[in-house]
Amino acid sequence: MKKMIKIILLLLVVLGAAFLIFRTPDTDRADMIAKYGSEASRFVEDSHGAKIHYRDEGNKDGPALLLIHGSNSLLQTWEPVVALLGVRYRLISLDLYGHGLTGPHPTGAYDADTNIAAAVRVLNTVGVDKAYWVGNSMGGWLSWRAGLSVPERISGLVLIDASGAQVAEKIKPYLGARLARSSIGQILLPEITPRFLVKSSLEENFAKPERLTEAQVDRYWELLRFPGNRQAAVDRGKTPRQPEKWDEVGTLEMPVLLLWGEQDSVIPVSHARAFEAAIPGSKLITYADAGHLPMEETPEQVARDIDAWIQRLNVAPAVPE
Repeated sequence: MKKMIKIILLLLVVLGAAFLIFRTPDTDRADMIAKYGSEASRFVEDSHGAKIHYRDEGNKDGPALLLIHGSNSLLQTWEPVVALLGVRYRLISLDLYGHGLTGPHPTGAYDADTNIAAAVRVLNTVGVDKAYWVGNSMGGWLSWRAGLSVPERISGLVLIDASGAQVAEKIKPYLGARLARSSIGQILLPEITPRFLVKSSLEENFAKPERLTEAQVDRYWELLRFPGNRQAAVDRGKTPRQPEKWDEVGTLEMPVLLLWGEQDSVIPVSHARAFEAAIPGSKLITYADAGHLPMEETPEQVARDIDAWIQRLNVAPAVPE
């Protein structure tokens, strides 16, 4: 019995030492806002006291696009597309709750309706009644869910490697997501988040990992450690995603464009085909050389196809090359 107690105590000491050695503390809120904010950065307070970080860029007289990032991402994921489309379009982006410079929701709410309400609040703040909602991954899920709940605010949907399709093929989460879903990960990740873990997870999202820059890795790593964001990631993973809503996706009445990386190992192309089959009149374009984040990996293709699609809808002229 004494030997067992000694072994347990030794394990506790080792675990305690490992925690102290490998612990990665939160970044400083003010430092992160200074480093990753921009001249376009603004904050709007919600009804719970949270301050939602957003940007309103591009041509204020052009058609509005609302850009919604994915899980554990940030509004900077859209910067390459904003640079390419800003001549003709108004580009509005935001950090969802528990992401980027917005930080966690005060009540721990990360469901679809709460995030959609945040997006609508941003639209109201900048005075935009309707926009094309452009969402990647979880942001794509939020976009088509918004198409069901607030269709009057949506001119069209652009779903980029979107989640939420109910298909037989199982999704293999990237490393960070797998850890966040495990019991031990939920305990450790809010305190221990090494940079190599973030880099490895990002590499799984790229078709060609060499396209990933060290500056991108730093940005994801530092903003994941923005105060409260890591615990929010754990809490968000426990939030019900209401898979039954998939049965309603075929009722969407606005135009829908589907953009997908053929080398997406996170949400495979089979999910794109499911969206295409379920949504009447939707258009699917796939990219042979892109993974889960084509707007970061091959932004020229994404910007070109969004622009051409809107042009065909007779809403705006093409962006000049």
